[in-house]
Amino acid sequence: MDQQTLDTLEFDVLKGLLVENVQSPLGAKMARTLSPSSDPQQIRLNLARTSECVELLREDSLDLRDLKDPTEILNRLPVENVNLEPMQILEATTMIAVAMDVRNQLGRFRQRFPALWEVAARIPDLRRLYSALRGRILPSGEVDTDASPELRRIRREINELRTRIHHSLEGIMRRAEANVIQDEIITIRNGRFVIPVRSDFRGHIPGVMHGMSSSGQTVFVEPLSTIEQNNDLVNLQELEEIEITRILFNLTSLLREERENFKQLVDALAEIDFIAAKARLSRQFNCCAPEINESGILSVANARHPLLEKNLKAQGREVVPISLELDSNSPVMVISGPNAGGKTVVLKTVGLLALMAQSGLHVPAERASFPVFKHILADIGDHQSIAANLSTFSAHIKNVSEMAEMVEPPALVLIDEVGTGTDPDEGAALAVSIVDYFKRKGAMLLVSTHYNRLKMYAYNTDGVVNASVEFDEKTLQPTYRLITGIAGTSSGIEIARRLGVTSEITDQAFQLIRQSDADSNQYLKRLKAELDAQRDLTAAMEEERAALAEKFARLELDFIKKDRQRSVQFEAELKRIVENFTLESEKFLKQIQDHRAAVRLQKEAEKRASELRRKAREAIKRQEADLPAATHKIEEQAIDDWGQALGADFRVGDPVRVTSIGQEGVIESIRGDEFDVRVGAVRFKASRNDLTPLRAERYSPKEGKRTAPKILPKGIDVVLKEEPNVPSELNVIGCTVDEATSRADKFLDDAYLSNLSTVRIVHGSGMGILRKALTRFLSDHPHVASFHPAPPSEGGGGATVVELKT
Repeated sequence: MDQQTLDTLEFDVLKGLLVENVQSPLGAKMARTLSPSSDPQQIRLNLARTSECVELLREDSLDLRDLKDPTEILNRLPVENVNLEPMQILEATTMIAVAMDVRNQLGRFRQRFPALWEVAARIPDLRRLYSALRGRILPSGEVDTDASPELRRIRREINELRTRIHHSLEGIMRRAEANVIQDEIITIRNGRFVIPVRSDFRGHIPGVMHGMSSSGQTVFVEPLSTIEQNNDLVNLQELEEIEITRILFNLTSLLREERENFKQLVDALAEIDFIAAKARLSRQFNCCAPEINESGILSVANARHPLLEKNLKAQGREVVPISLELDSNSPVMVISGPNAGGKTVVLKTVGLLALMAQSGLHVPAERASFPVFKHILADIGDHQSIAANLSTFSAHIKNVSEMAEMVEPPALVLIDEVGTGTDPDEGAALAVSIVDYFKRKGAMLLVSTHYNRLKMYAYNTDGVVNASVEFDEKTLQPTYRLITGIAGTSSGIEIARRLGVTSEITDQAFQLIRQSDADSNQYLKRLKAELDAQRDLTAAMEEERAALAEKFARLELDFIKKDRQRSVQFEAELKRIVENFTLESEKFLKQIQDHRAAVRLQKEAEKRASELRRKAREAIKRQEADLPAATHKIEEQAIDDWGQALGADFRVGDPVRVTSIGQEGVIESIRGDEFDVRVGAVRFKASRNDLTPLRAERYSPKEGKRTAPKILPKGIDVVLKEEPNVPSELNVIGCTVDEATSRADKFLDDAYLSNLSTVRIVHGSGMGILRKALTRFLSDHPHVASFHPAPPSEGGGGATVVELKT
């Protein structure tokens, strides 16, 4: 992006707000180098990370406040034989600990916040290095005594020797004559333990003098008896320094070996702190995540300039939000209205929010959508330059000229007071030409103006929209509201009058306005009044629409409630029908002597029951009529299915009652409508109308009741129709959940009736939706004994193996 545009739109000031929300020098460095991107994929990724971090901060926190700037550490590590200072090793240890905590914290949210986790996943596993560094340096920066066995031994000897020296010196002071010792305090001079002796008695304590007090009254004497002990102490202290240096060298070497991983950890922590700062800024200004579109739409609803909002809040005032929309059909907006009415604020708000969106920042608005601009160019403010010998007009024109050479779609161009600073007629003509040039170049353009000629150009040109900042004619005050679709008047004379200019001047100014200009201003005022009336009418209609919507919502709620009640009643009635069907089937099956026939018929009955349940579910979905009609239809279907399941159609071997003789027998042969029926040892010829089936329970719609089936005579063999071969595998990949469960239900019925013991349902892995739905379905299925995922060689998690009941 053009640096002048970034300065004009105060992007650096915005970055200052971002820096205020970081917690470490790492994040601050990234925030200061923030710049807009023109890569749509990267912009969407950055916005996704900001959005995820906003959600994370609502329920958790990211604490990175203990981190220091690791630049010096990273600069020293590549240099061989150079040790890090103890505090630097401590800072590196703290940074590794914080990084591991952050990685673990975000790891718990990896499913919900994948874009944020992608950054945290870059943190390498440095637990072994952390274990080696932890506890070696104390918070004060001193090397811990337990950093090595040798250091522990040396410091133990130092402490013991100090104790012996103290005892020796205390004994000397106790044995000394009165007034010889100045203060009974053992002190250190030149790294050696000494005692304070009055200067006029210094010869009473034989030893080495190590200095005199500032007053000259005290000399510090190392007695001869402790000289050797002090020498040993100095030697031990030198050994201590050597061991500390060795320890620091070893710890530095460990860090040096992991230098690249440590740098990667630092970079990841910096980005996480930077993302968290963007999320905090979003929450601070109640921002929304802008949509990045490829259709060339710039749309903001109730947008606010963040810097202006912060300043006004400090004064106890509120910013007035703006809403506007531009697209490929209407890419140009001409904003007019009085001075100090907010025209410049509109331009700066749109420009800054576009920069924020392309920087991965949320924008302060209720809703926002932006295309990705290759260039954002702005000419706003006074560019007068005395040093360059440029007037305001010359500076503006020079800037516009550079923008015209630079512009390349997709681009956003913002020009404040286009063409101003010269002769009004020439300026107006130049303003129209500038706007038309950028429009032809394919740029999206927002300009502010006072020129009526440019306003009329906007009215008469396709793709150009007029807008105005509102001015209250009663109070003579701007409202700062942006009104789209109508041009505004400058109201300069009214403002001059409000600011106290004498009426003698303002009255004459009114008289000097050309009649055409007066007519234009009057026309614009009339349009404004009509727009206000239209807005009031729209508000009234909106209230009426809301009332109607509420009424229809209540009616819809009542309908849903009644529909649910009907569904409950329907389900209850369906359950009763199925239970009656199952009960009657079981009664009949108990009367069959042949065990195999009973098992086959039981399976057939269960299959019909499953089909009945499926048909009932489909009937519920199609249910449009009231409950009694739907229930009657399902009940008739259930009786029909039951009759088919138990043999309503006559076949050879069926038990029947011959109505004319009142006896029960078995059909031996069928020739058209003539039947040979054996009753005991006697054969009878009978017609179809003379036979009553004994397997199906008779149902009379008129009577609305059933009659119990008759018991079959002993010795009857039941011949069942052979089922076709049933495959042992069902593939439901690509099906919806309803289709998959319906197909699986029928498949299990067929497999169960074909005496299959094991089948396989292939549903694929994908997002696991089909697998979860089939798991719930199989858990309650009457034919299923157990089920489990297929082994890896047979599909793994993409298939389920089902064991059927025997």
